[in-house]
Amino acid sequence: MNTPKSIESFLIQSKNGYQNLKQKWYTLSSTKLVFYSVLIGVVGGLAAQFFSECVHLATKYLITGIAGYSPPGLPREGGNLVESFGKYGRWLIPVVTTLGGLVSGWLVYTFAPEAEGHGTDAAVKAYHQHGGRIRGRVPLVKTFASAITIGSGGAAGREGPTAQITAGVGSVVAGWLGLDDRTRRLMVLAGIAAGLSAIFRSPLGTAIFAIEILYTDMEFEARMLVYTVIAAVVAYAVNGAFMGWEPIFTLSEGTSFHDPIHLLWYSVLGIIAGVLGAVLPSVFYYTRDFFQKLTMPKKLKPALGGLLLGLMAMALPQVLGGGYGWMQMAIEGKLAIGMLAILSVAKIVALSFTISSGGSGGVFAPTLFSGTMLGAFVATAANTLFPYTHLSVAAFAVVGMAAFFAGAARVPIATLLMVSEMTGGYKLMVPTMLAVVLSYMIQSWLTRNAKYPTLYQAQVRNRSQSPVHHTEYLNTALSIVKGSKIKLSDNLTPINMKDLLRVGMPVTIDDNGRSVYLGTVRKASHHVGKSLKEIFQGKGHLLIMSILRKENFLIPDGETVLEPWDRLVVVISRSEYDTYRDLIRIPYLESMRYSDLRNGPDESKAAPG
Repeated sequence: MNTPKSIESFLIQSKNGYQNLKQKWYTLSSTKLVFYSVLIGVVGGLAAQFFSECVHLATKYLITGIAGYSPPGLPREGGNLVESFGKYGRWLIPVVTTLGGLVSGWLVYTFAPEAEGHGTDAAVKAYHQHGGRIRGRVPLVKTFASAITIGSGGAAGREGPTAQITAGVGSVVAGWLGLDDRTRRLMVLAGIAAGLSAIFRSPLGTAIFAIEILYTDMEFEARMLVYTVIAAVVAYAVNGAFMGWEPIFTLSEGTSFHDPIHLLWYSVLGIIAGVLGAVLPSVFYYTRDFFQKLTMPKKLKPALGGLLLGLMAMALPQVLGGGYGWMQMAIEGKLAIGMLAILSVAKIVALSFTISSGGSGGVFAPTLFSGTMLGAFVATAANTLFPYTHLSVAAFAVVGMAAFFAGAARVPIATLLMVSEMTGGYKLMVPTMLAVVLSYMIQSWLTRNAKYPTLYQAQVRNRSQSPVHHTEYLNTALSIVKGSKIKLSDNLTPINMKDLLRVGMPVTIDDNGRSVYLGTVRKASHHVGKSLKEIFQGKGHLLIMSILRKENFLIPDGETVLEPWDRLVVVISRSEYDTYRDLIRIPYLESMRYSDLRNGPDESKAAPG
C-alpha cells in the first residue's frame, strides 16, 4: 500500500517527467522551425534570381525589343545610367504597356485572381485571414504576370511579387508537410523576409519588415522574429553568391550627417513626406475603385491601365518600370529641380494606373522612387533659395526614400534599417530616424479618419484586431471579467457559452444578475460613428468583450468606432440595460421588458428605432 508521502513523491516525479518531455518536444519543434526557415531562405534567394531573370527577359523583348526604349539601370546590377530610344522614339511605348497589361490581366484573371495587385499585401491578408494559406498556382502565376507587367514598362517593383512568390512556396510546402496554421503563417512571414532580403540586399531590415508590416500601429509579431531573421540571412547569402555583396545603390564616400542645423531641413522633409504619404493610399485605392466600377471585363482593365500609363510615359518616360536607375541619378544630383518635383508626384499616378487597374507588381520600389525624388527636390530647392545651406542632395534623397515609404506603409523601424542597408548610408541614421518618425506621425494623424489610411489595405491596427489572436484576446477578456469580481458559473464552458449566445440566450456569470448577452448596435442611435471613448465619457461603464462586424471579430478599445449593425458581446444586468438601450438592442432583454409591460406598470420608455 502506498503511503501519502510516496504518492506525493510519485506525483512530483510524474510532473517533472511531463515538464521534461514538454521541454524536449519544444526544443524539437524549434529545431524544425529553424530548418523550415533555412529552407524558405534558400527558396527566397533562388526565387529572387529566377524572377529577376524573368523580368530581364521580359524587358529585353517587350519595352526594349518592341518599343526600343532602354531606361537607366543600376551599375551594381550591370546597368548604366543612360536612357535610349529606338527609331520610333516614344510612339510605341503605349502599345507595349497596353500589350503587357492585356497579357498580365489574362494570366491573372484566368488562373489566379488573387495574384492581381501588389504581392506583399496579399501575403499579409493570407496571414491574418486565411491561416497563411496561399494556393499553389499563385507563385507561378505571380511570377510571369508580374514579369510581363514590369518588363512591358509597368510602374511596379520586383519586391512585392518576390515576397508573395516565396511566401506562396512556404505555404505550399507547409501544406505538403501537413503543418498546422501557426507554422504555416510563420513560413509566410519567413517568405516575405526572404524574398525582400534577396531583392534589396537588406537582411536585418526585411526581417523586421515581415513582422512590422502586419499592423498599422507600432506593433510587431515579435515571436516570429528569430525565424524571419534566419530566412532573411540565408536568402541574402544565396543572392550574394550570384549578385555580390554591395548595396544596390551607390553613395559617395563623403555622404554623412555632420551639421545639427541641417536637422531643421530634415524635419521639413519628414513633414512633407508625411503629407504626401497620406495622399498616396487615397490616390491608389480610389483609382482602384474607379477601375472596379468600370463595366468591362476584368481581364481588360490592366490593359486600360497600361494604355493610360503609356500615354503618360510619352511625356515622362521616367515613370516606367521600377525606376532604380533614375533613383541613382537623383542621388548623384543629375536631375533638374523641376523634374524632381514632377516625378515625385507623377510616379504615384503611374503606380496607380499600373496596379490599381488590376496589374501585378510591387508598390515598394515606386514608393521609394517618389521619396527619393522628393528628398532630392527639397535639398536642391533649399540650396537654390538659401545658397549657404550646402545640403547634400544624396543624403536628402536617401532620407526621403525612407521617410516617404515609412509613412505611407506605416513601417518606420523596418524602413529605417532597410534603406540604410540598401544604400550603405549608415552615417545618415540620425536624420533618417528624425524624418521617418515625423513622416509616420504626420501620416497617421492626417489619415486617422480616412477610408484608406495606409498603402497596405490588409494591415490591421494592432494584434487585437487580427483573427490570429482572437482566441488569445477573448481569453484575456474573460480574465478581466474574472478580475472584476464576477463569479463565473462552475458549469459554464466555452462551448455552451457559444451555443447559448448563438440562439440569443444570456449566459449567467454571477449571482448579481449580470450575464453575457449578444446585442446589436441600433442603426438610428446617435452614438453610431463615435468612438467608445466618446460614447462612455461621463456615462458610466459597459463591459464590451468583443465586436462582431460582418465576418470580422474585433477586440474593442477606446478608439474603436461603432458602426450600424455591429454585434456586441457585452456583460450587463437587466437593471443596467435601460441606461444603454439607446445604443444597443438585446432581443432577450427586450422580450423580458415587453413581458414586464404586459404584466404590470413599468416606467420604461419605448425602445428607440
